[in-house]
Amino acid sequence: MNTQTQKSFLRKLIEFIPNTLVKLANFTRHLILLLILYVVLSLFVFTDDIELKPHSALLIAPNGFVVNQFSGTPSEKFISQLQGSDVPETQMRDLLMAIDGAASDERIDVLVLSPDLMWGIGLADLQELDDAVNRFRETSKKPVIAIAENMSQNQYYFANLADEIILDPQAFMFFQGYGSYRNYFKDGLDKLGVDVHLFRVGEYKSAAEPYIRNDMSLEAKESALHYMNDLWNTYRQGIVEKRNITSEDFNAIINDQASLLKDSQGDMASMYKKAGLIDQIKNQHFKNKYIAGLSALGEHQQGYRRINMYDYLSVLQQEQNKEKTNKIAVVVAEGTILNGEQEAGSIGGVSTSSLLREARLDKSVKAVVLRVNSGGGAVFASEQIRREIDAIKVAGKPVVVSMGNVAASGGYWISMTADKIYASEATITGSIGIFGMFMTYPKTLEKIGVHTDGVGTSDWAGAFRTDKELNPDLAKLIQANIDHGYQQFITAVAMARGLEVEMVDTIARGRVWTAKQAKELGLIDEIGGLNDAFVDAANRANITNNYETIWIEPQLTATQQFLMSTMAQVSDFIYIDFIGKEQKMLQQILSPLAKSLELITHAKKGEVTQYAHCMCDTLL
Repeated sequence: MNTQTQKSFLRKLIEFIPNTLVKLANFTRHLILLLILYVVLSLFVFTDDIELKPHSALLIAPNGFVVNQFSGTPSEKFISQLQGSDVPETQMRDLLMAIDGAASDERIDVLVLSPDLMWGIGLADLQELDDAVNRFRETSKKPVIAIAENMSQNQYYFANLADEIILDPQAFMFFQGYGSYRNYFKDGLDKLGVDVHLFRVGEYKSAAEPYIRNDMSLEAKESALHYMNDLWNTYRQGIVEKRNITSEDFNAIINDQASLLKDSQGDMASMYKKAGLIDQIKNQHFKNKYIAGLSALGEHQQGYRRINMYDYLSVLQQEQNKEKTNKIAVVVAEGTILNGEQEAGSIGGVSTSSLLREARLDKSVKAVVLRVNSGGGAVFASEQIRREIDAIKVAGKPVVVSMGNVAASGGYWISMTADKIYASEATITGSIGIFGMFMTYPKTLEKIGVHTDGVGTSDWAGAFRTDKELNPDLAKLIQANIDHGYQQFITAVAMARGLEVEMVDTIARGRVWTAKQAKELGLIDEIGGLNDAFVDAANRANITNNYETIWIEPQLTATQQFLMSTMAQVSDFIYIDFIGKEQKMLQQILSPLAKSLELITHAKKGEVTQYAHCMCDTLL
């Protein structure tokens, strides 16, 4: 090593040591601050035991989007909450568990439904909740009251599960039915010089249509209207049965909303009360007073005595019986199906398969329920998951599928070989088809004077370059592979469902069906919800009187468990107990810790998988 090199090395070493020490000091400082914060908040938040008093009301108020499984890691959710960027979610299982638990709880006098903070929920999930509320009503004979300030279409369906709906005098409500509208990009892509190469089987497989057309195809319109009309009938039937009005009455109300509101001098709450869609109009004070008459007055003689869903679930967990030896495992497959390892809220060919494998290898697990809520994704990942389903069956454990809001295309692929398939009337399924899409940009580059040229040892060299014209032989190769994949799909469906391949082809070709339609076609077995799937799985495993359900999900590290616990207990403290200046002040204190939490938990926030529709990865 010469003198110059030695000097350079020593200079870099001298720079490295203090920089490293500064980073280590910052890390340690932030870690200490986090621990101090936890201790301080523990003094205010964590020391109080949850007390469930007699004559309480259980408040079911879903926050954000209702999902089958939280998305992302606990550390990511905790960090986003501190930064104020969290998208709230409520798990369906928590809603169902709380409602079912309250049915036989003598301390609960009334079930209160509040849709105000619920951002989004599917009709199939609403029907699951309908079943749960009916079980509560039939078991307990207790009243169910809905209170609301403003309601969208699906929020109203949720409120209508109650015996009566109490609406705020200043409320806003609106019904618009179902629709399917998208942007179409063909002209825009042509102007940019982008060539879109779409390969598919099935004239109804319309997911990629916006890239090759300027409008919706007749086939797509036919298919969409067919299933949406059925969904709207299901929605309408759920309303009129509880409102004691006819379908014609409901249609008239929806079609004449503008004129009816004008006749009511713009008073929307009064309009819907006259129409029979709500029962009472009361402001917050009188709502609370009314519910207190059904339960009891709250603390300091204010409001009504209540317990929220999460506190109630904590009470149930503390009081639960000894763990049972027989288990039914639930694995959630929610989101887009992607290759490899994926976090919760998505479906990974590797990660979801490993959860199913865990259920298969666990001797205490006697049956598996796969909860599917997916519109599809990668072919290979879907097949990986389906193979694990077959492996569980070979191991002698029954597999029952419960379809959520959607189980189409790849979502149907992973479901088709189960022992039994349940779906809600409002489930969207089918879309049995396959496509791949590839874009090339040589004309785009030519517009700015960039050209591509070169040589190769065969005609296939550079075949996948996006800056070249697509090789016609490569297009033939891709289409042949797509055709083969489609034949595999319909053949597998025919074998799994006991149908003829030719018959499956007629109902496949990418067409979407509601579960009611799919049952008539033989694509599913029964109309039912998650609870029906549990009962069926228990019967098949001969454990009807002695089992518990467990949810198999990615294991949390000790740090993530700490963060999950902290997040659950601190979130109410941050967002509910603190208001106005105090809330902003606390967030200002907590936000600087977010970066440190990323370092401590090694949260993966930098990379987002870009899922390209290309011939390298054909899609279901």
